Amino acid sequence: MSGIPFACVLGARPLRHHPSGHPVPTIEPVEHSESSFNGAQGTQIVYQVWKPDADPTAVVVIAHGLGEHARRYADVAAELTARGIAVYALDHRGHGRSAGRRLALRHWHDFLEDLGTMLEIARDAVPDVPLILLGHSMGGAIALTYALDRPRDLDALVLSAPAVTLGTGTPKVVIAVGKVLGRFLPWVPVEKIDPASVSRDPEVVERYKADPLVHHGMIPAGIARQLVLTMESLPGRIPALRVPTLVLHGSADQLTDVAGSRMIPDLVTSAECTMHVYDGLYHELFNEPERQQVLGDLLDWLAPRLAGASTK
Repeated sequence: MSGIPFACVLGARPLRHHPSGHPVPTIEPVEHSESSFNGAQGTQIVYQVWKPDADPTAVVVIAHGLGEHARRYADVAAELTARGIAVYALDHRGHGRSAGRRLALRHWHDFLEDLGTMLEIARDAVPDVPLILLGHSMGGAIALTYALDRPRDLDALVLSAPAVTLGTGTPKVVIAVGKVLGRFLPWVPVEKIDPASVSRDPEVVERYKADPLVHHGMIPAGIARQLVLTMESLPGRIPALRVPTLVLHGSADQLTDVAGSRMIPDLVTSAECTMHVYDGLYHELFNEPERQQVLGDLLDWLAPRLAGASTK
């Protein structure tokens, strides 16, 4: 992650407009609810559900980024439910309304176990339709790891500005020191996210800064270490990816390294993998002035996958 050793942040806020080929009314989801389950180590995980008014044609499960929460995706969910797609989104442990010390993480596997339970809940509630996992930033690393571990659980994977590799501008000594701190002093603060790096839209930045459920403090070394260890493992694992994948990234992203995203389609040999890099865009692609193009690309890619029922 170029210039920022451990930062990997937030999910995109919703977009309200996009190309004329994909009209979406700005409406509220017909049904919204909040619930919870006991995740790894018995931690209470809160999640949101948005459903269309008719039987869903697909389910999208969202894994948000570091420091944010699922309700930031409410308008995105409204747009998806307008297309007949149900949306499930969990607050990762230590995030949003979920239990746990803020940004605490014992082991990366805890994220994966929580996500697996969320996917099971979504699949049981809406069976026999395509199940799509969408992960942003740190959530992209979680989603990619899950897809590599359990490909049969998913029909498709969408990665938005995923945290896949550390940027070349990160000194090796900084990485090494950070990993040591994360192991022995996990609560030592190592990084703070600059809100201005999230989006080029000032309104987006102000909403982020004003959101009380977004973590605005320092990132502790423990979760940073787990993220770095995961990123170090991914290049050697990506060739085994078996899930159809869409990768989206902005060329001017200051929080996650676009080179890591470019690597994915180069390494994947056994699955369809489509890549879009957007010139000059920042981290939250769906929150940029060019959001229309980004959503249009996503919808174009999803369309053939929503035409039939899941074979899982």
